Amino acid sequence: MSFTSVRVVGLLLLLLGLTGCNLSVDEQIQDGLQNMKTVFAEQPEEQTDRIGDVELYLPSNFKVDDSSDAYNILVTTGKERYILFINDREDADSKLYYNLLKADSSKNIIEENTYEKNGIFGFATVLKTDNENEFELIVSNGGVKMTTISHAEHIKDNLHEMTKIVHSVKIK
Repeated sequence: MSFTSVRVVGLLLLLLGLTGCNLSVDEQIQDGLQNMKTVFAEQPEEQTDRIGDVELYLPSNFKVDDSSDAYNILVTTGKERYILFINDREDADSKLYYNLLKADSSKNIIEENTYEKNGIFGFATVLKTDNENEFELIVSNGGVKMTTISHAEHIKDNLHEMTKIVHSVKIK
């Protein structure tokens, strides 16, 4: 076998190996939704940021992009944008956002998962968008809801980070 043939075979094996490391969209969704339950079952992260009366945890690579209203906050990391909605009149066990989502027949829910324990109601939902490689993600805990549009390969990580943020929100 020539040196060029060995390089081609090596490159093909490398590409096959890297392709095998990527999770399918279904695995991204399932793993992300399962992680949501794990995060809600744990203690919330320590709050790192304060916006008005709202304290919350933001991972180090996240930043508040616009907080002109302490109850509707735009958060970014890189090119990704998240919107955090806070309804301070709803308790941690509120199902308001969940019931509104379920009542909206225009929403194309692919998969969802709920968590209900110790006075906490949370849910995560993956919705279909017009772009086949992008999905709308929603994570909510009582009166706190976070949404984003996610590329397929980031669903698991986005759901995990969103859940940690939503679960950490405290209103003083």
